[in-house]
Amino acid sequence: MATPSTATSAPSTSANQAVTFALSYGDLFLTNLSESFSSIESDNQADTSAFADGGTATVHNDAIVETDDTEVFTFATSSASGENITHFGLAQTHATTVGNFSINAGKILSFNFTSAIDLETSIEVPQKIENVSVIREVSFSFYDTSDIPKEKLSEFLANLLSDPNSIQKSPLIFFSLSANLTTSGNDNYLTSKKSENVTISTEFKDSNFAGSQKFASTFVRGSVKHSFNRQANVTLVVLRNGQARVAAPEPKQTFALRSMPASAPQGAVTQGRRPGAPSNRYSDRKVVKYTVGK
Repeated sequence: MATPSTATSAPSTSANQAVTFALSYGDLFLTNLSESFSSIESDNQADTSAFADGGTATVHNDAIVETDDTEVFTFATSSASGENITHFGLAQTHATTVGNFSINAGKILSFNFTSAIDLETSIEVPQKIENVSVIREVSFSFYDTSDIPKEKLSEFLANLLSDPNSIQKSPLIFFSLSANLTTSGNDNYLTSKKSENVTISTEFKDSNFAGSQKFASTFVRGSVKHSFNRQANVTLVVLRNGQARVAAPEPKQTFALRSMPASAPQGAVTQGRRPGAPSNRYSDRKVVKYTVGK
């Protein structure tokens, strides 16, 4: 399985430089699913923008989705950093995975999962003009979609992949982690939510929401067992969203931002079956890293 590269520390600084750093990491692994997907599709996106005047700005994305008949892996690292008075950097990732299967009456749907989030912000404020923020959200939801006619199921799943908020149903099973850090204001949080049929066996949380260097980290391990008293069609939606953003000062509309898609020469896009992986395993990885400025 591919693993994302991660930044672990802020860049060095001198007393007369404005230096900013933001890191956003999140993952969600679903394993040992008791039912095999009859269909599973993913949409994995990564976007970056950067600008610098008299200094530098660096942005980095590494976003990965891997799936097979009974597993879903989704994880991403986004980071941005800048030096000197005028710079802007934004790294964003978004992934949706939609799987579908049928389950017979009297059977139990079961699986294991782990999930983690790691956010960091760092700011040097000689002129108090920098702004740094990071966001990360990961979640899974299972829905009973037995009421969708078989001839319309493919269209329903395709629409759900492009717009996961379009589903007008309450989930049978759900779990989510979300976190936010910002150097301006007090909108800092680290939260988790779950349905009653999700069992948590391990949970770790640590955070610091004060000062010029903030962080929020969490790791969760759990499992699910849910019984069906009738035959059902079930749809899984897995979401991963995040961004890292730095700015000094806050960018105005007159800034000419340099936007680099994940397919740019500075990055790499790989899709399909990885060498040595089982024939039913699909992998989509998007990587981009570049620096603008002097």
